[in-house]
Amino acid sequence: MSVTSAIEVRPAHRADASRLIALHAMPCAGPTAGEISSFHETAVADFVVAARGDEILGACRFLSGAGRCANILLPRMREWDEALAARLLRAAAARVNARDGARLIQVLVEPQAAETLTAAVEQAGFEVLAMLAYLRRHVTHEERQAPLPPDLAWRRYWLLRHGQFAQTISATYKESLDCPGLAGLRTVDNAIATHKATGIFSGRTWNLAMAAGKPVGIVLLNNLQGRGDVVYLGVTPAARQRGFGRALVMRAVRDTADLGLPQIGLAVDVANTPAMRLYEKTGFKELRRRLAYFIPVGRLEELSVP
Repeated sequence: MSVTSAIEVRPAHRADASRLIALHAMPCAGPTAGEISSFHETAVADFVVAARGDEILGACRFLSGAGRCANILLPRMREWDEALAARLLRAAAARVNARDGARLIQVLVEPQAAETLTAAVEQAGFEVLAMLAYLRRHVTHEERQAPLPPDLAWRRYWLLRHGQFAQTISATYKESLDCPGLAGLRTVDNAIATHKATGIFSGRTWNLAMAAGKPVGIVLLNNLQGRGDVVYLGVTPAARQRGFGRALVMRAVRDTADLGLPQIGLAVDVANTPAMRLYEKTGFKELRRRLAYFIPVGRLEELSVP
C-alpha cells in the first residue's frame, strides 16, 4: 500500500457495515492490531474508512462523549501504512469535531508503542497532553469512618450548588500541574458534563471542602465498573500545601467505603509530582501508564479531511 493519495478517506456508509465486520474479524498488520472495539452495524456512523473502490483498507473509530469530549481509537488496517494511518486519525478527529462539536479530542497510546505509530498520531496533528498514570488502592469497610480534619465543612453537589462547584473547579485550574494543555479547550460546564457521564454519577459523592467559610478544594467521585473513581480532584491556589489535598483523597476513600465498593482508582498526569506523592502516601499503587495525545485549541479550526 504505497500510494496513499489514490485511496479515499471518508466517513463510513451503511453499505460499509459488512466490510467493517470483516475487517474487525481478520488479523491486521502494523504496530497495533487496532481498537475498533466490539462492532455492531449501528456503530457504522462512528467510523471513517480508507477505501479503494469497494475495498476497505483500514478504519478508525471515534467515540463521542458528554461535555464536547471524544476519544479516537487507533486505526485498524489490512496493511500498515504510517501516512494512511495519519489520514484516518485526522479524518476521525475532523468528523467528530464537525458532527458533534467535540473540542477535547484525545488518542491514548501505550508508552512502549512503536515509533511509526506515534509518528502517525503526530502527523495527524495531535500533540502530547500528558503521560497518565492509572492508580488504585483497596478500600476497607472500616474506612467509612476514616478521620477527616475537624475544621473542614463539606457540601455535597446538587443543582442549586452547581455554580459554586463550577467556580471552585475553575479556581483549581489556575497554575495546576495536571494536564495544563487543556486550558481554554472547553468550558467548566463542559468538563462537569464529562465528569457526570463517567460511570454512575451521584451528587452525594461529589464534595466541596470549605474552610473558614471559603471553598478550598473539590473532589468528585463516581461508581465506575464497580469501583470508586475520582473523576476530578483539585485544591484552590491559596489553599495548597496545607493538607487539604490529603483530606480530599480521604473524603473520596470514605465515600467509596460507604458505597460498599472494594477499590478506588484515578488517573493523574505523572508530571504533577505533588499529586503523585500525595497518592503514594495515601496508599495508591500504579497499575499502568498511557500516553495521552490531543488536538490543541489552535488547531481545532484547521481540522479537515486530508
